[in-house]
Amino acid sequence: METSLAPELAAALASPFFTKSPDGIVVVNTSGEIVAINPQATELLGYGLSELVGTTVDRLVPESLRPTHESHRKSYTDQPHTRSMGAGLRLFALHKKGQQIPVDIALSPLVADGTYYTIAAIRDATARVEAEIAISEADEWRAIIDDRQRIARDLHDTVIQDIFAAGMGLQALQRGMVEDSMKAQLGSSVSHLDSVITRLRKVIFNLTHGDESESLEKAANRVVREVVNDNAIDVSIRVTPDGAPLPARTQEHLLATLQEAVSNVIRHAEATNLHVRIDTTQGTCRLCVSDDGIGMPDAAATRPGFGLTNMMNRAQVLGGGCDITEPDAGGTMVEWTVPL
Repeated sequence: METSLAPELAAALASPFFTKSPDGIVVVNTSGEIVAINPQATELLGYGLSELVGTTVDRLVPESLRPTHESHRKSYTDQPHTRSMGAGLRLFALHKKGQQIPVDIALSPLVADGTYYTIAAIRDATARVEAEIAISEADEWRAIIDDRQRIARDLHDTVIQDIFAAGMGLQALQRGMVEDSMKAQLGSSVSHLDSVITRLRKVIFNLTHGDESESLEKAANRVVREVVNDNAIDVSIRVTPDGAPLPARTQEHLLATLQEAVSNVIRHAEATNLHVRIDTTQGTCRLCVSDDGIGMPDAAATRPGFGLTNMMNRAQVLGGGCDITEPDAGGTMVEWTVPL
């Protein structure tokens, strides 16, 4: 659709300011109709030069935002002045193909041939928004590291010391025991406490240092082995692709979810077989933990406990989801999926 332009406006739009601007420029009348658009704007938005002229500017606004945008546009028409649009907010323009593009928009009034227009300068903000997201995630990760170090200090300075003191007390009792069976039981308890301290020290080390050399497959096998321990259950683990690297934050949440899911199987499922599958192909990380046990209690299905809720929350933090189902063949299946 074409719209004839008044002489003053036509002259303004013929200037290099409009045609050679590095930013996209859209000119709108007081009714919200697009009267002109430069090549940079059509390239950004995916349209041809003649496709938008004569249509409403709301066409370029995501559908969910159109009612609000219309009221803001009318307010600007009543009091036009040069300003940025949506200061402090993330703005999006709607591409012809339907995707939303992050943009920065500056507005300026124009009077030509006695008629008021609004000039909207549009700049692609994708790079800036991606940088802001990266900075935000880095800040969040630093906060997580600080929290890890605090937890590690607390474990070392209080929990381990308390367990060590309890072990010393048991050893003192053991030395005073006469009955061999009681001495053996106390000795076993002391050995168990020593094992707990060893595991805690490993947790502390991983909290403060991590293990960057450990592949995903190796880490998954370690987590499952530590949880299963001596329990009589057949375990199969498959990681696809083998040894695929993951972002540190994603791997941390995945391994914690794996630990919780396997622990639930060992404690509640009465299963004889446990299958763990991790797939990191096609831009998605998918963890599937299934068993052939007795299934979920009715209460857990309707009101998940802390462990199940924690698995779901870990997925949501990364923009994914977690489904817990009972397959027709029996048992329970946990499917935890997040984008990469």
